[in-house]
Order: sequence, then structure tokens, then C-alpha cells
Amino acid sequence: MNYLKWLGTELKSINAAGGVMLAFIIGVQLAFYLSAPITGLSTITLVATLVGSACTVYMMIGKPINGLLGLISAIGFIYINWTAGHYASVLDQLVFVALIDLPLIFTWKTWGHKVENGVKFLSKTGWVLTLAFMLAFWYPMMLAYEALGDSNPLWDSIVLIIGATASLYVFKGYGDSYTLWLLSDFVNIALWVSALFAGYSASSLPMLLTMSFYLATAVYGRFFSIWKGRKNTNSIKSVR
Repeated sequence: MNYLKWLGTELKSINAAGGVMLAFIIGVQLAFYLSAPITGLSTITLVATLVGSACTVYMMIGKPINGLLGLISAIGFIYINWTAGHYASVLDQLVFVALIDLPLIFTWKTWGHKVENGVKFLSKTGWVLTLAFMLAFWYPMMLAYEALGDSNPLWDSIVLIIGATASLYVFKGYGDSYTLWLLSDFVNIALWVSALFAGYSASSLPMLLTMSFYLATAVYGRFFSIWKGRKNTNSIKSVR
């Protein structure tokens, strides 16, 4: 009962920017859904994209309710990506669930404490190591998913390596995660543009719109929300 009461309070805590963004994406996604043949896949896509959009809005303003929303949307995105042959993106969603959604659900009372006074940031050395790690693992990962029959191993493997790294940094409380989300969103847009033109997924257009919306929330989160951080000796530490 306490959890349900808390959920209601969190839902009402959305700010003006988040409310406007969420209202816009709901209207556009409903228009796409109602103007096309209604199928099981299109319905799952509608629910997943709307809940996922709400998840990113609440995440950008630092609200831990996005754990529950993220879990619901991730289930839908796993199904959508599986039907599209984006097997690396399926794993990316599972990593997101493990490192962000479930911890937020289980620590709903205390999770926000880690960012209420600002967030940590990587040092220059930390960024070099992060980029080196992603470059080192990208090519063998692409070959692995190509062998598994992924429909778009080039872009899909990049989605996984960037998204999984970003999820790890959110789990650790680093504001740098939003820089990685920005990169991930650009790559996801490229992935779904490819899917749209290749015609192998009926979910391509709403997913492309969702990824573009994610990009907008990532920009807001990185530069205008609590995730931009407040630098002080208690909350900002370097990774070396």
C-alpha cells in the first residue's frame, strides 16, 4: 500500500517540461496507431513506446518511478526487437532491466538519495578507458551477432555496447550516462531508419519516433536536469 501511494505521488511530480513532452509523444503515437491496421504487434508497440517515453521523462527529472515504467516498456521492447531480428538490442534491454529497473524498484525509498546532491562524473582518464573499452568490444560483438543472424549487426551491436555502458553508469550514479544516452539514441535512430527502409519490421516508424523522443529527453537530462550535477567534494568523484 505504501508503494502504491508513493507511485501516485511520483506520477504527480512531473514538471512542466516533462508534461509537455509526454503529452506530445502520446498524441503522435496514438495517431500512428489509429491510422494503421491494429495488430497484436502494433498494440504492444504502442504500449511499450508510451510507457518507455514516460520512463525517460521521469528519468530525466531524477524520479525513481522510472524503474517500474522501464520494466514494463522493456518487456515490450524485447518482443519488438526480437521480432525485428535485433538480438543485440534484446540483450541491451535485459541489461537495462538488471542495472536500472530492478534496482530502482527494490530501492524505491532510498534510490533518489544518491543524486539529490548532484551526481558523479568521469575524469578524462575515465572517458579514455570507457571509449577504449567500447571500441575493443564492438567489432567482435558485431561478428558474433552477424553469426547469430541479427538483421542489422552493425548498428545493433553499437546499440548494445553503448547502451550497456550507459546503464552501468546510471547504476553507479554518474551523470556521464546521459552523454552515452545521447550517442545511443543517435545509433538507435540509425538502426530504426535502416529497418524502416529495409521494411523488415512493422514497428519501425513508431520506434523511430520513440528513439527521436529519447534523444530529446537525453538532451534535457544532460544539460538541464539534476543529471548535469552540482559539483561538490561530497558528490563528485573521478573514475581512474
